[in-house]
Amino acid sequence: MARLSFQNVPTKSGGVVSGNISTGVGSPFGKGGKYEAQVRSIKEQIALKPEGFYDPPPMTLWKEENILIESEVEDHPAVKKAKETLGNLIGVQKSYNHQRFTSRMEKAFLQSEIDEQNKIIDDIRAKITAEKNAPMIKAQQEQEAREAELIRIFEIELAVQRILDKQVTNQRPTLLSMTPIPISTDRSWSNYAILGIAVVGFLLFLRRRA
Repeated sequence: MARLSFQNVPTKSGGVVSGNISTGVGSPFGKGGKYEAQVRSIKEQIALKPEGFYDPPPMTLWKEENILIESEVEDHPAVKKAKETLGNLIGVQKSYNHQRFTSRMEKAFLQSEIDEQNKIIDDIRAKITAEKNAPMIKAQQEQEAREAELIRIFEIELAVQRILDKQVTNQRPTLLSMTPIPISTDRSWSNYAILGIAVVGFLLFLRRRA
């Protein structure tokens, strides 16, 4: 699955982000994912610098069969003592193979002693390997924490963008309706009757005065 690894890439908000994220199909960081736009912005920033500029340091774990680890194992005092004891036990074991009357219990006990010395050597090898890998393991754990922080930052950016989009929508002018208001053509004949009575009364008043 495709992945994108980066360290201290600037963001639009003025900070920096680091991550080791999956950008494959179905990932929230991939095409069609929730954070696709933010990842695209990160890729654009990475493209502005020379190749490898934002790459994180390599985190290759040590393996127990590594020659440097084996050298440290050989120099360990407990391993030297265990190998010396192991050599003696193997010598006894070989002598048992030539003895007809050696019991199964004796052979089993001897084998358990040999296994114990081998375990001492294996445990020391594992401890040395773990100590060498500790910085890388810690870095990987920090990387996982940075990925969680990256998601948090992306969520904040999405929330801010939604608020800005809503403000722009609210500030748009409301279009006035151009539908004409209907004018009533109904006429009330009672109004004309009242007016006629008033005119007749006024004329009668003038006639009496005359």
